[in-house]
Amino acid sequence: MRIYRTLLLIFVLLLLLSANNALCQVNDETTETVLRIEELLIQGENQQAWQIIEEIPEDKFAPDDRFWIMASVQYEMGRVADKEGMPFFQKAEEYARSAIKENADNAEGYKWLAITLGAQAKHSDTKAQVKISNKVKENIERAIALNPDDDISYLVLSRWHYKNSSLGGVARAFAKVIYGGLPKASLDEAEKLLLHAIKLRDRIAHRYYLAKVYDRMERRDDVKAQLERAILLPVTFPEETKEKRKAEKKLQRWK
Repeated sequence: MRIYRTLLLIFVLLLLLSANNALCQVNDETTETVLRIEELLIQGENQQAWQIIEEIPEDKFAPDDRFWIMASVQYEMGRVADKEGMPFFQKAEEYARSAIKENADNAEGYKWLAITLGAQAKHSDTKAQVKISNKVKENIERAIALNPDDDISYLVLSRWHYKNSSLGGVARAFAKVIYGGLPKASLDEAEKLLLHAIKLRDRIAHRYYLAKVYDRMERRDDVKAQLERAILLPVTFPEETKEKRKAEKKLQRWK
């Protein structure tokens, strides 16, 4: 999970509405800076985006918002680094926790904490994955409770259901012994969450991952329909570029 255009525009609007707050003074230059960061991330210029954040005066952003933006950029840097991404994900986690510490009602802080923890799980052993899994679900559900209109949070929770519904026997046995088991996960719930996310905002990611859910359900016609829709949508955050290519390749193989 990255800084998305919709979230950034909403963030700028909120800052403008909070102009009386000394920590949230916004001018045209600040608005342009936020949008510039988003553009750089989509273009893959992560280091430049990070440099811009570091150079922004502290009084331009509320501390909690500054921290979750930093978390999102560090996450993207880790995603691009692939197998060497763990240090970035861990740093992103620190920033997300700092956002929550500054403001316990900041939905973005919980969302990015869930995303960065999930990213770390990919590079962890079974024991760590089981431990992290519960934290991911807990934090993303908190994010949804605070902001039920954020489509990306539903995507994250749907991915939790998708992955945990197919958890291997070793991981399940470990979870049962150590934690008394994992929360229930299902493909049906993953589908429901993605359909709701699409209702909030149609994105490549939502369609692509819904296709993956249908593939697991062996609903080939529905898989094809979702992939066909996905390739018609615009890229709204960095990961969607890769997901769009995958959708196109899969459809090509089916011709």
